[in-house]
Amino acid sequence: MKKISTSDKTFFGLVLVMIIAKVIWTSFQLDHPIVQQSINSWVAVVLAAVLGFIALRLAQRTGFPDMWDKKISNKQRFVIPILFGLGFAVIQIILVVLVLRLNIPMVKFPLSIPVYLFGGIILEIFYRLIPMVFLVWLISNLLLRKRWQEQVFWVVAILLCLLEPVMQTVGMYQMGIITTILLTVILFIFVFAGNLIPTYFFRKYGFLAAIVWRLTDYLIWHIIWPLF
Repeated sequence: MKKISTSDKTFFGLVLVMIIAKVIWTSFQLDHPIVQQSINSWVAVVLAAVLGFIALRLAQRTGFPDMWDKKISNKQRFVIPILFGLGFAVIQIILVVLVLRLNIPMVKFPLSIPVYLFGGIILEIFYRLIPMVFLVWLISNLLLRKRWQEQVFWVVAILLCLLEPVMQTVGMYQMGIITTILLTVILFIFVFAGNLIPTYFFRKYGFLAAIVWRLTDYLIWHIIWPLF
């Protein structure tokens, strides 16, 4: 049996953070459409923990760096994702709020802290870690016998990065938050970019870098900005 690594401990630390975060907003009986989504259920937490752990073990076989790969510096793992997360959040505020003037429903402070902390982690597990690792492993390692791994990754990455923008823009259009095709296209491109950036960090610097980017963006966009 493979020894429990530092990356394994880090992953289960992230799972523990999700559990604590969910217990907090549940104990305060938060009633908001965001927390009522199926991805925020206890079943989703269990699936994220189990499937995410398996994906983490397969990640290095499919060309993804270990979360604490010694070849990757802390500047690459933390500083660069934080800077990009800050920059993306500022652009997000300017575009969505000041230019498009969209009214995005958000959880109010202070419960926004556990809700978006949970959301940032579980989304990266379900949108990045699990599907990308399993699909690259299935297509490249098994079907293609370890050939064209990088090409397979980018095809899978682009297709998966289209998932959230399709879901978000269609949902917002149906809810009347966005009312024109032009706004829908602009938002679609922006959300797509918001998925492609952490995908690149995951491939280049490891899963922890993707988590750092997501949580930095959420800290500014979902937690700090609404206070103003």
